[in-house]
Amino acid sequence: MVTIYDKGFRSVYSLTAHIVFVTKYRQKVINRPIHKRLASIFDEACSKWEVTLLEFNGEDDHVHLLVRYHPQVELSKFIANLKTVSSRLIRKEFGGHLNQVYRKPVFTDWLIFCC
Repeated sequence: MVTIYDKGFRSVYSLTAHIVFVTKYRQKVINRPIHKRLASIFDEACSKWEVTLLEFNGEDDHVHLLVRYHPQVELSKFIANLKTVSSRLIRKEFGGHLNQVYRKPVFTDWLIFCC
């Protein structure tokens, strides 16, 4: 893999983050339509934050994102925004599916791993 460096005013950098979002209680609620919708939600959010989504993949209970960002992006705020936006939209659009698994209207407690 070739490392591509970005250039700032007085810096050269290559910042990538591997982010894993895990559903609440590791319930297997992510089906194909939810997975596709999450991909579009994360892609839109990344473009708003001027972050590049390099890879997106996942299984029934978690999703992986590989993102490339610049030093001005506060990674903790970016991840919090991804969590909030994705949870709200998925609960709104797929509430019937989630209600079969969870007692309350959740999908919000993403467990997050970032390295």
